[in-house]
Amino acid sequence: MKRIHLTTEDLLRIRVGAPLGALGETMLATRTVQRGGSAVYDGWRRQVWGAIPDDFRILASIVPPDEAFIDLITPTRGARTMPEGITALHLASREEIRREVKLAAERRDQIGKPFPAWAAQLPDRDAEAMRNVAAAVDAFHTVAFAGRWGHVQSFLDVTADRMARTMATEGVERLFGMLAPHVRWRAPILEVYTLSGCHDDHPGGRGLVIVPSLFAGPAPILLHSTVDLDAPKMLIVPALRDFADFAAAWGPRESNEALIALLGRTRAAALETIAEGCSTTELARKLGVTAATASEHASILREAGLIESRRHRNSVRHQLTTLGAALLDGDLGSGIRIA
Repeated sequence: MKRIHLTTEDLLRIRVGAPLGALGETMLATRTVQRGGSAVYDGWRRQVWGAIPDDFRILASIVPPDEAFIDLITPTRGARTMPEGITALHLASREEIRREVKLAAERRDQIGKPFPAWAAQLPDRDAEAMRNVAAAVDAFHTVAFAGRWGHVQSFLDVTADRMARTMATEGVERLFGMLAPHVRWRAPILEVYTLSGCHDDHPGGRGLVIVPSLFAGPAPILLHSTVDLDAPKMLIVPALRDFADFAAAWGPRESNEALIALLGRTRAAALETIAEGCSTTELARKLGVTAATASEHASILREAGLIESRRHRNSVRHQLTTLGAALLDGDLGSGIRIA
């Protein structure tokens, strides 16, 4: 267990952060696929092992299933897509990578399971080590998410939005309550279930950034920058509560005839496509319509509160809102749930 001692200043600075992005989730999926014990992931794990890339051993050697792994998540935070993540990995501060490797290597040595010798070369921009890791992450991402990353990303975005709205409207204690059984609030201490022994942590007024993750289980993960000591630590918490959540995050869904009757076949197909995350151009291509028609469909869905759109460089990307996800799942009758 980790005991996080929160002052009044810490509580005022707690916030819900954006999801990790493709590279971060792939790193955590690397741990999950190597670990048994959670029935929620059993089917996924079998499928992944059936198509595991040859270079997965490179990734697994620096991201083992326990807590002593090299943190390449913190140095690449903010990269949503895999190409953005790979670019961020290559451009990351060499000093930050060096410190992350050193910190993790010390922990591995303490438990008698050292990293391979080549891991020490990761901070070297000209060495092959980082290029090999980047290629292994990219290859494993393709297998681990099997074309479903867009939908997983939408699920995590909606989950983070739900957490942020809960904190804003009901307070931070209610947010902590949502995270049970992984955390327990016993003021002024936030008890966090971990895989290792009991430790005390004092944020010192910097607060916490709480981030939901598909593959953080079975226990939350606490990460922090090794170069920006004034930055708040990041508490990554499991986003899944049960099999239904995993199915909602993963898909695909069966044809929803009621949805088709309500929205029309093309617009229902547009909503299903947007569930995976897409731009207007991608939406047009998948629907087989012009960009102008796709934009019109997106506008109507957005005005109905079913999707959200944001500009990214020269394109507009769309994702489901909580209402859109619930409608797509046919789950409005029992209340909106995460999808």
